[in-house]
Amino acid sequence: MTETLSEKLSAPQDQSPTLPQALRPRPAINLDNAFFFESLTQRGELSIQQCGECEELRHPPVPMCPQCNSVHWAPKAMALHGVVHSYVVLYHPIVPPFEPGYVVAVIELDEGPRVIMNLEGIEREDVKIGMEVDITVERMDEDLVLPVARPAGEKS
Repeated sequence: MTETLSEKLSAPQDQSPTLPQALRPRPAINLDNAFFFESLTQRGELSIQQCGECEELRHPPVPMCPQCNSVHWAPKAMALHGVVHSYVVLYHPIVPPFEPGYVVAVIELDEGPRVIMNLEGIEREDVKIGMEVDITVERMDEDLVLPVARPAGEKS
């Protein structure tokens, strides 16, 4: 005898295979910013674009210096320390693999440029503008390495 649709739906289901965890969204890498991701991956450094003429540090990277209009530049490794300049707690849209309520911060590096990254190792209600953070360069998956901020003195 064949089962009815309602009987099939109410019958216990076999456990479905566990789905692999979603990967983090991929950054858009181009000729202007490839050095940033290469320095993270190859040397574990957070590098910022520095003008070859006026030595202005700039982030995000652009092809021409907004101060002196030079097209000459080189990457400069930054100290892995800064302060929270601004932040947002994201609840929506839900983007796997992130859980709702994660913190994304604008970190002002000791050298001056500001970089956006996740802020981890702290409860969202404890985040304060101006709090000191240490930055670590972390492998997110097989292909992606990114900087992550944590309260200064915390272990990753």
